[in-house]
Amino acid sequence: MLKTPSYRAYKELFYSQYSDLCNYAYSYLKDDAAAEDVVQETFIKLWEKHPEMIDMPNIKAYLYRAVRNNSISVLRKQTTEDNGNKGFEWVQDLSEDPEAKEIAEAKPHYDKLIYEAIAQLPPQCREVFTCCRVQGMTHQQAATKLGLSPKTVENYMGRALKLLRKYLQQYGLPICVILLWKILQPL
Repeated sequence: MLKTPSYRAYKELFYSQYSDLCNYAYSYLKDDAAAEDVVQETFIKLWEKHPEMIDMPNIKAYLYRAVRNNSISVLRKQTTEDNGNKGFEWVQDLSEDPEAKEIAEAKPHYDKLIYEAIAQLPPQCREVFTCCRVQGMTHQQAATKLGLSPKTVENYMGRALKLLRKYLQQYGLPICVILLWKILQPL
């Protein structure tokens, strides 16, 4: 394998483009390690899935586009993770938190805001949201129960979350409060 023409072409391509592609990925990610990871993953995928492309004349353009797309995917994932972590600071273990009393006192306020936010939803969105988040149904189960298509349920859930986010942001609460709400309910 090490002496095959495709491997030599791959190796030559890797060494000739690696640093430029890392710089290109860095322009998106602003993190050297993440940029190198993106470029390495791009080359690995190229070798595993598209070895016939290595000798193509426009391979450089393909690599730049792939690195750009992979960098954007990494940024989206980071943004999603960052947004998902907002709000967890008030859901810490109450036994170890010095502000446990303050958090415990604030919980009824959060519950009230969540109930108000859900009540503000349009009827169909509220019904779908209640089925999926409060009752714990899957989109398919909710669709069957409500006589809707799964895609319609998905659309209503997206709309409901968007409206809830907008409502809760008025009070400085992140949307993850609504996602954690069921977990925080007393048994």
